[in-house]
Amino acid sequence: MRVLHLVESMGHGGAEWLIVEHVRHAGPGVESLVCAINRGGAALDAAAGYGARTFVLAKAERRFATVRRLARLMKEERVDVVNGHNPVGGLYAALACGGSGTAVFRTEHSIHYSGRHSAVYPLLEVLSTAVTRRVVCVCQAVLESHVRRMPWAARRFVTVANGISPAPPTRARDSVRQELGVSPDERIALTVGSLTPAKAQHVLIDAFARIVRDTPNARLWIAGEGALRQELEAQIRAAGLEAHVRLLGARSDTPALMSACDVFVLSSVREGLPVTVLEAMRAGRAVVATAAGGSAEAIEDGVTGRVVPMKDTVALSGALHAVLRDPDLAARMGRAGQERWARDFTAERMVRETEALYRAACEHSGRRVPAAALGDHRATS
Repeated sequence: MRVLHLVESMGHGGAEWLIVEHVRHAGPGVESLVCAINRGGAALDAAAGYGARTFVLAKAERRFATVRRLARLMKEERVDVVNGHNPVGGLYAALACGGSGTAVFRTEHSIHYSGRHSAVYPLLEVLSTAVTRRVVCVCQAVLESHVRRMPWAARRFVTVANGISPAPPTRARDSVRQELGVSPDERIALTVGSLTPAKAQHVLIDAFARIVRDTPNARLWIAGEGALRQELEAQIRAAGLEAHVRLLGARSDTPALMSACDVFVLSSVREGLPVTVLEAMRAGRAVVATAAGGSAEAIEDGVTGRVVPMKDTVALSGALHAVLRDPDLAARMGRAGQERWARDFTAERMVRETEALYRAACEHSGRRVPAAALGDHRATS
């Protein structure tokens, strides 16, 4: 079974690295291909390293030229299943298939929100969904946000929760803390994400200002880059938090940072199922997060962490402070989160469930595909 993952680009985003997980854990008899419509990047190189055949279309000025190029590629590569990730990938996948018999999938990695699409996309989305076998949603919140707009297609939507592999070998916790100049008694909260309105780090900084009044050894690390960096720097200075809040910039060592921190925190107002939350759980870190997207589906409130309302500085401050100042509580929550990751959010489980959907679609259309061991999971067409 030849599966083509189609996405706008293959840089450093969460969707791109989840595609790499699909390549890495592809089941017996599955051959993976990855195509970036616009440009490649680190994730495309990683996919190639795990054995995928990779392509970059370099989108033409005229979109239908790109569609024709993609259709030709799919024919030459004898693709059985194409999975278009997010709106752009899903639309190009649907347009390029045009009666070829290839099973068309779309994976939605984010909830729907105002301004996500162009003015014409809602019509195009209806047309592409009509020829899409399944729309795979990375959490129930994502599914519900899309089905509300297209109830007629509700049966096409299915939830397959994100999953990630075990962490790669990383530097020791004490080593990372020493590199960043952290003393043993300091309590570190970490957040990872682009410096954009969706991540709402300004709310987190306001919340942290409340925490340091009572807990002067509390520290906040903000890893990531983005358009709001200067605004956040000014906010930190205005609040007198220079000794407590650090902007770490773009980092490629998230597992090391997770090991070095005491609590992971996410202040987002818009998410799918955040990979960073899963990474924190995998690392055995308690998670304090807003109820954005699927965060509340991954975090068991009061057990593996805390879930608070979005944009609520007081609630975020209170929940984070309670976990940050109590090492025993943070450790218990971290252990419970790690167990939950191992049980429910592994990459192997995500890929197995998705490939079962692919096989069901191929069999429904009369395509013969190799048998595979699916465990107890069975997908219906």
